Amino acid sequence: MDPKEKQKLYVLFGIFAIAGVMFYYNLLLKPQFSKFLVINKEYGAIKARLRSAEVLIANEAGIKKQHENLSRETAALEQRLPAQDEISNLLGDFSRVAESSGVKILKVKPLEDAGGAAEANGIYAEFPILIEARGGYHQLGSFINRLEGMDRFIDIEDIDINGRTGDPRRHDAKLRVITYIVK
Repeated sequence: MDPKEKQKLYVLFGIFAIAGVMFYYNLLLKPQFSKFLVINKEYGAIKARLRSAEVLIANEAGIKKQHENLSRETAALEQRLPAQDEISNLLGDFSRVAESSGVKILKVKPLEDAGGAAEANGIYAEFPILIEARGGYHQLGSFINRLEGMDRFIDIEDIDINGRTGDPRRHDAKLRVITYIVK
């Protein structure tokens, strides 16, 4: 065989070899490589979710403790907001606070807003109460302080203290107290 013909034959085999490699790459390797990349991304996402789940499982005790703490706090806060039917208990609490402060309650009257009903704020409503009391200046101050320090949410909006002409040591006080009730 002639060297030129051998050379042509080698070039022809080279072209066929290159065409075969390109054919093999395009039809077999490229789709497999693309599929590998997709599967690798999915694997990474699943692995990240698995790590997150493992962290949650490892922190299960902490999450349960946090849930218990939040449940206790919720229960304590719910006790601070009386329901509509617990207002009589709240009025009893006012009476005990007055007695311990040395103040005499003359009148306790639930008030209605200008619209005729308590203002609604989602799950609770404002409940205004007028308290008329009599006592010494320091006893009234102690009474107001103890009212504000009660376990329930109490807001004293208006205070009117007047002296008595017949008894200068005693004063009449009118307090507009706002409490909040659960609907």
